[in-house]
Amino acid sequence: MNEEMQPVPQESWLTKKRGVRDVWFWVFLVLLLVFGFEVWLLFKFMFVATMIGSSSMEPTLEKGDAVIVRRIRFTPDNLPNRGDLVFFRDPITKKDWLVKRVIGLPGETLIIWAGRVYINGVPLDEPYVNGIVEEYGMWQIPKDAVFVMGDNRPSSNDSRDFGPVPLDLIEGKVVFRYFPLGRVGRITP
Repeated sequence: MNEEMQPVPQESWLTKKRGVRDVWFWVFLVLLLVFGFEVWLLFKFMFVATMIGSSSMEPTLEKGDAVIVRRIRFTPDNLPNRGDLVFFRDPITKKDWLVKRVIGLPGETLIIWAGRVYINGVPLDEPYVNGIVEEYGMWQIPKDAVFVMGDNRPSSNDSRDFGPVPLDLIEGKVVFRYFPLGRVGRITP
C-alpha cells in the first residue's frame, strides 16, 4: 500500500504567541477583578468617600472638597480625640451627613463666652477657626456624646444649634482629601 505521507501540522510561532497572550489576558483580568473586589470591600466596611457640601468647615475643608472617611465605631470607651473631624448623621433630620470638628468630650462642661470656647473653665486654643464665635451659653456634655462645631463659625449649623452629637450617630473620622488635586493630603487635627 502506498499511502501518501501528509506533513504533520505544526503550530506556527504566531499561534503559540496568541495562546500565551490569551493566558496573560485571563490572568490580568482575574487579578483586576480580585483587586476591584478588595477595593469594594474596603470602601464597604472600612472607608466612605464623600464630598463636602457647605462652607462650614472653611478654611480646613472647602465646599466641593472630596474626602475619605475612616469608619470607626465610637463608644464611651473608644472616643474621638478633640480636634478630630468627624462624619456623622444630622441629629435633627437623621438623613443628611455632616462633617464637623470635635470640640467637647463626654463629661466636660463647655462654655462659649466673649468670642471664646472654654472647656471646664480653660480657654481652648483654636488656630483653625474662621470667624468670631457668638455668645451661646453653657453645655454639660453627656457621657455618650460629643460637642462639634464647624471651623467657619458664623456659617456653621452645629452643636450650638442641635446640641451634643450622640456617639452612635458618628460614622467615622475624616482622614484624607483626594480632590482638588492641588490640596490632596492627609487631614490632621
